[in-house]
Amino acid sequence: MHLDYALLGAFALLWLAIVPTPGPNSLLIVHLALTARWRDVGLALAGNLLAIAAYALATLFGLALLLAAAPSVRLGVYALGVAYLVWVGARLARGGLARWRAGDAGAQLSDGGNRRADGPFLQGVLTALANVQALFFLASIFAGVGILVASPATQACAIGIIIAGNGLYLALLAWLMQRQAVRAFYARNRGLMEIGFGLLFLAFGARLLVREAVGWL
Repeated sequence: MHLDYALLGAFALLWLAIVPTPGPNSLLIVHLALTARWRDVGLALAGNLLAIAAYALATLFGLALLLAAAPSVRLGVYALGVAYLVWVGARLARGGLARWRAGDAGAQLSDGGNRRADGPFLQGVLTALANVQALFFLASIFAGVGILVASPATQACAIGIIIAGNGLYLALLAWLMQRQAVRAFYARNRGLMEIGFGLLFLAFGARLLVREAVGWL
């Protein structure tokens, strides 16, 4: 088993610089940390990391290249991702607006207040998969650093770095958002805060749509 430690070191440094970039995954974990129990946050994080690992593995098997060679299929995949992000954003914004209009922004949060039919684990999976651009981003990073032509053992360690980096960062975000003062502030302004979260999800969906639309112009 041959490991290219120099390559892994370079990739780890690059990934540590990339991880804090805001996106749908961090937005989901922050929202759940403010509104749900640690168990739900953990399930969402597990689903999120599983989907990210699947994207990384699919990149190594050339899925990004296949999608690039099949524009209509790629468009369909992007459309599904955009639709999910827009649905989540619209749902949050609509619920927040209803709370704000009803003057319920100061209501205390309950553990079950954020429960949804799809469950936190599935939320984590779908949110990560909806960010289809990550697949092509990983392909460019892997190609630029040299992971695509590295040994299988080095590639497996690179995926491990991705999971560890994302997992630690998102867990830290969740821990910070679970502080009592932060949750109390969210509870006092829940209506407006949920509108804000909804608009951010909508913005991420719009950004994904624009990036794909540019390629068709």
